[in-house]
Amino acid sequence: MKRVKYYLICLLALLIFITGCGKDQQFTPPSSSQSIAVVSQLKKASFSIVDLQKSKIVSSVHLKHPLTDFIQINNDLIIATSKEDQSLIEINLKKGTATDYMNMKEGLTSLTYDSTSHTLFVADSEKNVIYFINTQLKKVKATVKTGKLPSSMTLSPSGTLFVLNAESHTVSVIDTEKEKNIRTFSVLERPSGIHFDGHSIWVGGHGKPGSLNKSIFAYDPKTGKQQREIKLGVMPAAFFSEKGSSILYVLCHGDHTLYKVDTEANKQLASVETGQNPNYITAGASSIYVSNLDDNSISVIDKNTFMMKNRLHIPSGPYAIKLEEKK
Repeated sequence: MKRVKYYLICLLALLIFITGCGKDQQFTPPSSSQSIAVVSQLKKASFSIVDLQKSKIVSSVHLKHPLTDFIQINNDLIIATSKEDQSLIEINLKKGTATDYMNMKEGLTSLTYDSTSHTLFVADSEKNVIYFINTQLKKVKATVKTGKLPSSMTLSPSGTLFVLNAESHTVSVIDTEKEKNIRTFSVLERPSGIHFDGHSIWVGGHGKPGSLNKSIFAYDPKTGKQQREIKLGVMPAAFFSEKGSSILYVLCHGDHTLYKVDTEANKQLASVETGQNPNYITAGASSIYVSNLDDNSISVIDKNTFMMKNRLHIPSGPYAIKLEEKK
């Protein structure tokens, strides 16, 4: 009887551990002067804190499900999505904790944030909607319908949200003040990546089945009419640009190359090879960071020379990156 009781206690402890995995996880918080990158890992449902000065992982946190996107809502808090989890995840850099932020539904993919209204925009790829979340109240204040499989978003300074719908190959134009989808227009088939430069909506993607796309396309946000095309590498999948800049960094998934483009001059300026199966791009003050899913690395590219200056080894399929640089 004692043996049975012992096994039951062990089983209960194991169940508590399993169900708690991914909730209230702790890690060593970075110092106030430490420049870091928070990196999600898709192949092992975890994220790591990387010391950028030392080029080494200083903390790793195991979760229930892999994280698909990050957004920082203040100096200390990063919110993350997981397509398989039913909760948004809060990563608190000051406390060194990863906890459930608020209960949602499965299928969450992409995030963006409006600091003026304290509104978090969350894409649900299963329900085909965007949730407007008041981060001060942790409450959904609106739900707006999109096309099929909303995969990425970009927010204009005037408060217009542009949502790329991968399955219906459309862009939904959402007035965030009115909380309403005001128009939808078609883009290339199997699109990926979206950027608004103040004048045009830029979209990349795989293109029609059987023919790989090698261009990015500019669309008029009011009419949806295609305005321009810039030929680059194979399957442009992700964009990054600094506020007010005409320089657009375009990550081409198919030829594992990063391109530097001037959207005003409508031409390619430079290119550099990354690692295998690149998916995610961000940039800091002097460097561009690209995650390479298949060779477990992050390429660090010098902005000025546009040459590779470092390669960070990140195991288990690095994907989303959030930088926290210190001067």
